[in-house]
Amino acid sequence: MTEGGDKGLVLVADDEHDIVELLSILLRREGYEVLTASDGKQALALAQEHRPRLCILDGTMPGMAGFEILATLREDERTAEVPVLILTATVNEEREIRRHGVVPDGFVQKPFDSNNLLAEISRLVR
Repeated sequence: MTEGGDKGLVLVADDEHDIVELLSILLRREGYEVLTASDGKQALALAQEHRPRLCILDGTMPGMAGFEILATLREDERTAEVPVLILTATVNEEREIRRHGVVPDGFVQKPFDSNNLLAEISRLVR
């Protein structure tokens, strides 16, 4: 699903529908175009096809987890520079960084404060 704004395209991928909807509303209000995915494989395909300005990925999703997507994006010259924010409630960040060998551009813990999340998004899309 894509809805318009002029600040650029943000991919939101989470298997929790409510999180996707909340993030989509917040981002659209800020002027971003939003593309959504409900699983990791769909998120990877959309990121590779559309090369968004930012990817917000759930740390644990069916198909592929956020860190697996991040590792694949970093290996692809078309998406290597796309900032990735991992949104997670349960992932041990240090373990996942060691396991996949990649560091995301940002982390936000669930549940999140909308203002803090928007500040992190703004930092990453500069």
